[in-house]
Amino acid sequence: MRLRVSSFALVALALLLLLASWQSRRLAVNRRAGLPDAYTGYSSDVPPALTFVMAGLGGFRGIASEVLWFRVSRLQEEGRYLELVQLSGWITLLDPHAAEAWSYNAWNLAYNVSVMMVRDEDRLRWVQNGISLLRDQGLRFNPREARLYRELAWLYQNKVGDTLDSAHLLYKKTLAQTMTPFVNADGTVNATPDNRTKLAALRLSSDRMQALEKRFGPFDWRLADAHAVYWASQGLEYATGTERLMCRRGVYQPLMLSVLNGRFTGDLAKNQWQTASNLALAIASADFMAETLAEFPSKTLTTVYTRYLSLIIRELSRKGHGLPAQTLHTRLLKVLPAYVTKPTFEEVVNGWELGE
Repeated sequence: MRLRVSSFALVALALLLLLASWQSRRLAVNRRAGLPDAYTGYSSDVPPALTFVMAGLGGFRGIASEVLWFRVSRLQEEGRYLELVQLSGWITLLDPHAAEAWSYNAWNLAYNVSVMMVRDEDRLRWVQNGISLLRDQGLRFNPREARLYRELAWLYQNKVGDTLDSAHLLYKKTLAQTMTPFVNADGTVNATPDNRTKLAALRLSSDRMQALEKRFGPFDWRLADAHAVYWASQGLEYATGTERLMCRRGVYQPLMLSVLNGRFTGDLAKNQWQTASNLALAIASADFMAETLAEFPSKTLTTVYTRYLSLIIRELSRKGHGLPAQTLHTRLLKVLPAYVTKPTFEEVVNGWELGE
């Protein structure tokens, strides 16, 4: 009787392993569906460790990955972020097409691990590691994964471009110093043949940078928000459903920030950081917001759009740009709900705001 039970258990285990192997292959096929040919297999430049893991574990990869994710949750609860770095790296080796693993690991490096460092230089290194992980590795295996582009854009907008981190000025200056050799005096891309090659090494396409400048206006590529627009707009090309709205948000937020503070006016040689408004982006940014509102109509987006318009109308008027200010005022009147009393141009310039 005991022998029969043992035999049954072995058969059941073998069936479960076969099922796990089949499920792992099916998930892998689904994740790779639609990928370019260059990403459907593993070429000779793939790290040997990845090739070994993929070939050696076979159908057991999914099981091992699930076990590691349980461990990740425990380490996260305990605040053991440095151990999470290695563990998350193993997960990406087990399944390089799992976008959530790349996103989680990059976020952990840039946010959790970086703030454990005392020196700003060490914080910078971990933030750069998080960016590099998504840009150089995650997107290499998932070139059509909109979420990864959006997450990368957020790292630039929030971690580098914002002021929440005590080391934010070092992040900003380092990015500006990196990009200075490749831009003109106004920060727009200088697409010489040599610069094109060097930008490509940073995973930046000078053609795409020029296309964005043609669409929106003169970006200053020394600033983080320009890079946020670059990556989020690329993700938008692959986004569907809710992710499409999130990618569009990943574009219009740094666009609006660029209008207000999108020109570098400091002096890196003197270690002086200063920015000013980039009003040349104002109209195109309003265009993009209008497109987003047309595709995803909502009260929240309407409020965001109208407040942006009223703010930029005042800024344009204050800087002597009367014609574009009048153009945006006309747009403001059209987008306001019917129950709202339409403000005059002078009222908007003097501080009118849409109420809740």
